[in-house]
Amino acid sequence: MARTLEQQWEAALAAEATMHAEYTRFLAQQSVPLAAQDREAIRRLAADIPALWHAPTTTAADHQAIIRQLVERIVVTLEGATEQVALTLYWAGGHTSATTLDRPVARLEQLSYYPTLVHRICTLHAQGLKAPAIAQTLNAEGWRPPKRRTTFTRDTVRSILVRQGLWTPRSRTRTVSRRPHEWTILELAHHLQMPHQTLYAWVYKGHLKARRTTRTRHPLWLVYADPAELARLRALRPTPALMRTKTP
Repeated sequence: MARTLEQQWEAALAAEATMHAEYTRFLAQQSVPLAAQDREAIRRLAADIPALWHAPTTTAADHQAIIRQLVERIVVTLEGATEQVALTLYWAGGHTSATTLDRPVARLEQLSYYPTLVHRICTLHAQGLKAPAIAQTLNAEGWRPPKRRTTFTRDTVRSILVRQGLWTPRSRTRTVSRRPHEWTILELAHHLQMPHQTLYAWVYKGHLKARRTTRTRHPLWLVYADPAELARLRALRPTPALMRTKTP
């Protein structure tokens, strides 16, 4: 009889310990009750999300948490190959809003306003402005070039004038003896109708056969490009992605 009572007692103690442990785990999973002062502070912040977003104490992780609470999904639509990106935001609660952003693009021709830009440059050129003055005017008027540049330069303007047949690079090789099929960077860029910056990059990376001469006022690169090489470069010119990711 005493043995049976002892076993029942031990079982009851074990059951109590198990229940206590489960209750402790249950409490640990519950949210901590907020004080009235804390709840009021949260209400004030929720009523002024911009202030919460820009508060100096709001971290990047906090920004992500805010977005997850407010936005259900974002749809990004590229406007062809141009710099324009359309965003549609689907907010929690069913509201939607739309906006547009600009993304970096690789080439001038990808700009959605490229035809208008060319017309403006040609107009300024017809008024007698040189490339530096045209670049300064474009910057003052708020035009933006491709990639991550913020201003137009003389060289960018000249590249457009070259493509329109309004400017021809001056040769600086009158006193330099050229080998067969040698071109200056600007001559080759004009001939191939491609950015001279790309050719400079290929030369410096060793992807083009070139030699540097100092028999001019400034150091000058002469690039070897026979008909076969010209054909190869023309094949690369229409594919900007290939030009960025692969060597010639």
